[in-house]
Amino acid sequence: MKITFQFNSRSSGQNVPAAKAIAEKCNGIIEDRFYKIQFDSPEDENLKKLYELVGKLKGSQISIDDGEPINATKIFNAVNCQSKILCKGLCNHVLFGYHSIDQIAEIYTDHIEKGVLSISDERLIRRLSNFLVPIEENRFRINKELFLTHFQNETEMENILCPKYSLKKIESEIDKLPDEIILKPKEEEEENLETFIKNILTNCEIDSDLPFEDILNCSKAVFIIFLCEGGGIPLQNTDIYILSFPLIKDLNVLLKLIIPEDTPELSEESEIKNVVIKKNDLYCIKTPLYRMYFQIFSDDDLSKAENSFKQLKKIK
Repeated sequence: MKITFQFNSRSSGQNVPAAKAIAEKCNGIIEDRFYKIQFDSPEDENLKKLYELVGKLKGSQISIDDGEPINATKIFNAVNCQSKILCKGLCNHVLFGYHSIDQIAEIYTDHIEKGVLSISDERLIRRLSNFLVPIEENRFRINKELFLTHFQNETEMENILCPKYSLKKIESEIDKLPDEIILKPKEEEEENLETFIKNILTNCEIDSDLPFEDILNCSKAVFIIFLCEGGGIPLQNTDIYILSFPLIKDLNVLLKLIIPEDTPELSEESEIKNVVIKKNDLYCIKTPLYRMYFQIFSDDDLSKAENSFKQLKKIK
């Protein structure tokens, strides 16, 4: 494989001198004011550094085996894939609605019958609208062929650069998706606390301005909530739940979910952002539709747990 990176040697960008030094070190050549440097691997550290320095300047390009210029961000997203170690060849960053394709059957198992997914989540329907064909009112066929094309477009670089990428596996997983979706009125769907909480956390983002210790603790708490079946154990005379997972030694989570009685109506364009912040020593996701507070604690720090419990009881 031959990777060619080029950038404008006459650009006034502040990082151009450093990029020139790398280009000269890597035997780059100048053609019509553009430096062209060749690499044998997209993982070459000099290539990565060049991309960091001048990859986003006008005139910067990257190509594989003398082909047409390619979006460099896609290449480096594939090279630096965070799921590489546990990869199943299915590229779980491409989502079907809220989830990767290999999660659908497991997450919606209670709502799928004879190839039909019944839900009351209108936002999910909107997210999937490009891949749905109306059959009748509130009933849609899933265009799996179109979704497969979308998947292939989104993973063009993974197909070229990732040795684990498997189109056959992807086609097999897409084939397992439900054939149809029925949008049910909300009153017909049983309330399921566990599913609701996990849907909130599926798209949550942790505020990067939090201290790094809080970012780590928050991610551990989210992980425990996902692993616990049944939404945790309710504590009597409160609306607080305690969640524990035996395989994670000594770690537990206290959680409280508040859904206002008068839920505001949101426009179809409204997008709920589940950003985890910290409020009064508790992690908090606050939106117009719900508020969720939680805190992680260890068995040897019961004073912290007791303090969090008292704070949760006071929240209305």
